[in-house]
Amino acid sequence: MKNFVITFAIAFVLGVALSVIGLNYLNKGPHNDEAVMTVMGMKMAALKNNIQQNRCVPTDIIPHLQTLRYVGNDIEAAFGEMSNNDQFVRYASDLRAAVDGALSMPPANCAAAEAALSRIGKACENCHRDYK
Repeated sequence: MKNFVITFAIAFVLGVALSVIGLNYLNKGPHNDEAVMTVMGMKMAALKNNIQQNRCVPTDIIPHLQTLRYVGNDIEAAFGEMSNNDQFVRYASDLRAAVDGALSMPPANCAAAEAALSRIGKACENCHRDYK
C-alpha cells in the first residue's frame, strides 16, 4: 500500500509538471518567424548545393528562387511587431528585390547563379546583422 501511494504521488507530480510545460509551450503561439527563416535557409542551402554540384540550369534554380520570393512576402507578417520598424521593412524589401532580380533574368550558368545567390545572401546578412 505504501509503494502504491508513493508511486501515485510521483506520477501525479510528473503529470502536473508535464501538463504545465505543455500548456506553457502551447501558450507561446505559433512560431511563424522560425518557420519563415527555416524555409528560407533550406532554399538558400539548396541553391548553394546546386551550384556546388554544377546543376545551374534555370529549371534547377528557378523553383528555389520562387519559394524564396513567396516566403519573402510573409517576412513582415511572421515577425509581427517588427512590421512597424522601417529598417526591418526595408531589409525585407531589399531581399524581395534581390530575388525578383534573379527571377527576372534567371541564371543560365553557375557563375550567374552564384552572383544571384551572393546578392540574395547579402540582403539576408544585412537584416541578420541588425536583428538576429
